[in-house]
Amino acid sequence: MHYHPGSVEAPVLSGGALRALTAIIEGPVPGRTLARSMLRRLGVEDFRTRRFEETPRFQPLVPGNRPETDQPASPWREEKYPAALGVVEDSTKGGPLPTVLDYYRAYREGGATPREVAGTIAATIREDSFEGAPLHAFIAWDEEDVLRQAEDSSLRIARGQARSVLEGVPVAIKDELDAAGFPTTVGTAFIRDPIKDRDAFVVQRLRDAGAIILGKTNMHEIGIGVTGLNPFYGTPLNPCDPGRYPGGSSSGSGMVVGAGLCPLALGADGGGSVRVPAAFCGVLGLKMTWGRVSTAGEYPLGYTVGNNGPIAASARDLALAYVITAGADPNDPSTASGPPPTLEGFLEDLEGVRIGVYTPWFEDCRREIAEAGRAMLERLSAAGARVLEIEIPGLEELRIAHMITITLEMGASMDAYLRSGAKAFGLETRMNLALARHLTTSDYIKAQQVRARMMDRLGEVFRRVDVIATPTTANFPPLLRGKRLQSGVSDLRNTLETIRFTAPANMTGNPALSVPAGFVNVPGGKYPVPVGLQCIGRHWEEPLLLRIARVAEESLERPRPPVYLAPLRKS
Repeated sequence: MHYHPGSVEAPVLSGGALRALTAIIEGPVPGRTLARSMLRRLGVEDFRTRRFEETPRFQPLVPGNRPETDQPASPWREEKYPAALGVVEDSTKGGPLPTVLDYYRAYREGGATPREVAGTIAATIREDSFEGAPLHAFIAWDEEDVLRQAEDSSLRIARGQARSVLEGVPVAIKDELDAAGFPTTVGTAFIRDPIKDRDAFVVQRLRDAGAIILGKTNMHEIGIGVTGLNPFYGTPLNPCDPGRYPGGSSSGSGMVVGAGLCPLALGADGGGSVRVPAAFCGVLGLKMTWGRVSTAGEYPLGYTVGNNGPIAASARDLALAYVITAGADPNDPSTASGPPPTLEGFLEDLEGVRIGVYTPWFEDCRREIAEAGRAMLERLSAAGARVLEIEIPGLEELRIAHMITITLEMGASMDAYLRSGAKAFGLETRMNLALARHLTTSDYIKAQQVRARMMDRLGEVFRRVDVIATPTTANFPPLLRGKRLQSGVSDLRNTLETIRFTAPANMTGNPALSVPAGFVNVPGGKYPVPVGLQCIGRHWEEPLLLRIARVAEESLERPRPPVYLAPLRKS
C-alpha cells in the first residue's frame, strides 16, 4: 500500500540494436520469450498474480449535475460566453509570449491586421528554419488557405463584425484531429485518410470563433511516445533549448506555442501528451475531465484514456480555449453527462483552496524539479492556498494498469495496418505494438478493476483536498542525439519517468493541467530548462485548476525562449 519510488531498468536502444530487437519481438518463439522478459521488467508479470475484487470500470465517466435546460453545443456566438472577453482583458501581468489579448488589442487599435500576421507566419513556416536548424513544426499546411482565412478576418474586423476575441488569432491543430482540407496521418508516413471535408468538433468551434487555422502540427508517431521524435517528419525543436526534445506526443503543438508562433494549439492527451510538451516547452496545457470535450473527429487511439486539449501561452488563453471547445456534442454521447463549461471563480484568489501533496510521490523526480515545484507551492500558499499532506495508495498498480490499457487500445486502433504490414511504422512504434500483442484480455480486465479502485480512492482524497499537486514530469527534456533521430529510440525508463505523474489522471478521468513552475540551470546545459507543476482536480472542476494556473503564472517570471518566432513582437 505504500509508495515505492524507483525506475524500470531497461537498455536504451536505437539504430541496429533497436532494429534487431524489434525483429525478434515481432517473431514467434523468440519474440514470446523476449516479450515476457520485457513485461516482467515493466511489472506486468507480477501484476498478473494479483487479485482485485472491484467490478471493472471501462470508462472513467462520472456524471455531473447537468441542468435540464442546457442545450447541445451550438456554433460560437460571443453572447454565449459574455465573460470571455473580461477574462482575457483582466490581465495584470504579461508573459514573454504574445497572447490572445495582444492580438485582440493589436487588431482593435490598428497595430496589425490578421492579413499581416498570417503573412509573417506563412514566411516562417515556409522557411522552416531557426539559425540553420529545421523547425519540423507542421506536417501539413496550406499557405493559400491561411492567407484566405486571414483576409476574411481582416474584413470582418474592419466592418465591426468580429466573431469573438479569437477573431484573426492563429491556432494550430495536432495531426490527430481532423481539419477540413487535410488528411489525418497521426504522425505516420503511410496512413492517408481521405482529405477531410469537415473539421473535428473542437476545430470547428475555434473556426466559428474566428480563429485562423494554420494547419496540422507534427507529433510522435501514433502518439505512442513521449519525446516528440518522428523519423518521418523530423523532430520539432524545443523552443526553450533547441538541443532538447520538445516532449510528446503533441510535440509540434507544444513547439509552436512555446516559440510564440501562435498563442493556442490543440493537442491530444492519453497519458500526458498535452501536459508533457507544455511542461518541456515552458507553456501551459490542459487535459479536461473525460467526457468534458468532444472527441468527434479525433483519431481513435486511446479509447478510454484520451481526449484532446489546448496548449496555451498563458492561463487566460488556456481558459478561453477551454470554454470555447468544451461542452456537449450530439456526436459524442460521453459529453452529455457533464455540466456546461464555465469560468466561474477564475478571477478569484486562492483563499481556502486546499492543495494535497503526497510527498513520496511528489519527490520521486530530479531534485531540481522537486525544488522548483515546492517553491511554486510556497508561492501558492502565500496567495492563500493551504498545502496538506495526503496519501494515495496503489500508484504502482495504476501505472501498470495505464500502460496495459493504452497499449492495448492503441494496438486495437492500428490492427488493420498491422495485419497489412507493420514494417511501415517506425522502429519504436513497431516494438511497442509488437509488445502489445503479448498482453491479454485478462490483463485488460484487471487494469479496469484497478481503474475502478483508484477512482474510488481519489474520491476519498478529494474529500480532504480540492486539488492534488505534483511535478508534471520526473525528468528534464532529454538531449537530442543525432543518430537516433533517423532510427527512433526505445528508452522505457525515460518514458515512464516522463509520464510518472501524468498518466493517473488519464485512467481516472480527472482534469489536470501543467503550468510553468520555474526554470532551472542543468549542469552542461546551454539554457535554463523549464519545470512544470501539475494540478489534478475533481471531475468537472476545470475552473479551479485554471484559477490556480492564473495565480501561479502571475507569481513567476518567465524568460523569453531562445527560439522566438512570434509574428507580434512583445517589448
